Amino acid sequence: MSGQNQQFSLSIVQTSSEWDTVARMRYRAYRSIQAIPENATAHFTDAFDKKPSSVTFLAYLGPTPIASTRTLCADGNFGDLTSSMAFHDVLERVVPANAVVVEANRFVVDPLQADLGGGVIWELFRAHLLRCVFEKADYFVAGVRAEHVTLYRRLMHLEVVSEPRVFPGLQTPMFLMVGDCRRDLERIFQERPHLRAAPDEFEHLFGEVSRVHPDHQHTRPGL
Repeated sequence: MSGQNQQFSLSIVQTSSEWDTVARMRYRAYRSIQAIPENATAHFTDAFDKKPSSVTFLAYLGPTPIASTRTLCADGNFGDLTSSMAFHDVLERVVPANAVVVEANRFVVDPLQADLGGGVIWELFRAHLLRCVFEKADYFVAGVRAEHVTLYRRLMHLEVVSEPRVFPGLQTPMFLMVGDCRRDLERIFQERPHLRAAPDEFEHLFGEVSRVHPDHQHTRPGL
C-alpha cells in the first residue's frame, strides 16, 4: 500500500526477532517523548502483548521495519483492553457490555527511521481498520495524547469521552476516544479508498499462510 509515493507493507509480529525489534522500537519512541523512564534493557513490552486477542503489526518500507502498532479485541470483557487500566469506568458507561470492541495502542514510529517517510502513519491506521473489519467490530477505541486528538477525530471520526488520565507505567496523560464502526467504518473507506484491504490481505495478515507455508508468496518479510 502506498503513502506519500512510498511503498509500505504490514506484517504480524510472531518471531522472537520481530518481538525484539518491536520492543526496542517502542522503547526508543517512548523515550523520545519522555513517556517512560529509562531502563537498562532498552525494551518496552507489557502483559497485553500476551493476550490471546493481541495482534501486533510491523510496518515496513521495503525490507526495513520503521513503525509498529498493536490491536486488541474484546467481546464482552473490557479487561482484555489496555484502556481498561485507566478508563474501565468510562468504557462501562459509553460502550454496551456485549459489543465487539477493537482497540488501537502502542502506535510508534521508530525515531531512528523517521526520515524514511511520514506516510507510514497511513499503514498503521490501516492495520486497525482492517482488524475492525476482520472482527466485525461495533466500536473502536484508543487512548490518545492531547496533541493527537484532532488527527484521530479527523481520520477515524473518534470522539473524546473522558478527561485525561495517566496509564500505569507511562508518564503522559491520555484521553479515551471512541468511534462507532457500524456508523463510520464504511464512511472512512469511502473518504480514503487507499485504506481498504487488498483482496488477499486478510488471509495474508490474519490467516495461517505464514505459519503453514513458509515459502508462500504472502509470507511475512523476514521469514
